[in-house]
Amino acid sequence: MRVPRFLAVDFYCGAGGTTRGLLDAGGYVICGIDNDPICKATYESNNRNTHLDGSGPVFVERDMFAPTEHPMGQQNLIFERLRKIIPSYQRQAPGVPLLFTICAPCQSFTKFKQKAMTPERQMARNRDESLLSQAIPFIEEFKPDLILSENVVQIRRGRAAHIWRGFKEEIAKLGYHVGDGDVCASKFGVPQFRRRSVLLGIRTKNDAHRIMDFTIPLADPASTRQSVHEAIGHFPSIEAGGSDNTIPN
Repeated sequence: MRVPRFLAVDFYCGAGGTTRGLLDAGGYVICGIDNDPICKATYESNNRNTHLDGSGPVFVERDMFAPTEHPMGQQNLIFERLRKIIPSYQRQAPGVPLLFTICAPCQSFTKFKQKAMTPERQMARNRDESLLSQAIPFIEEFKPDLILSENVVQIRRGRAAHIWRGFKEEIAKLGYHVGDGDVCASKFGVPQFRRRSVLLGIRTKNDAHRIMDFTIPLADPASTRQSVHEAIGHFPSIEAGGSDNTIPN
């Protein structure tokens, strides 16, 4: 049985981009949480753990809002699920750090917005701005060793900067070294010139040694820049709206 470098729970997992990265980094993803059922098939088809029991991450189709804040909220049900499965895997991998990735959907923070949205859609966007804070109770209860969050750069510098700053401050209050910065994906071997804001939190038991604003790496010296063709050119060609039996999507 292979022991993973870390255990992980992927909040707001979508179709599994972050989960895929965690698996490639040698982690074991316990589950991904998202309220969009359309993502489930792609998430489960493209992601499988290679450590411990070798099972696929569980797709937990739930809404992260607390029922007291939103009528569709299912936060209590997510707590029930995690209280069962996280300890189970921690017993299988004693001493292995636990990582929470909390990458809230970026639509509420990006500057690229639709010029005209229905009142219902605008209300949903406004509501989703609080998705980062919805994860705070989970951090408080499960006390993960590591926290990772990323989003569009506007969340750190634009009109929503107070949301990012508040999230950072809340994590620090819970006993974490916290640092954040803007990085470009192309400098980490990703075939895309894409700037993102990244936050890292490292749990410490000693408040006196807590560090705010430690430096986030701006590049991976071991990576090389690559083009989109170099990255995905080997995949079969399909027409718009088409599919291929060998590539689940």
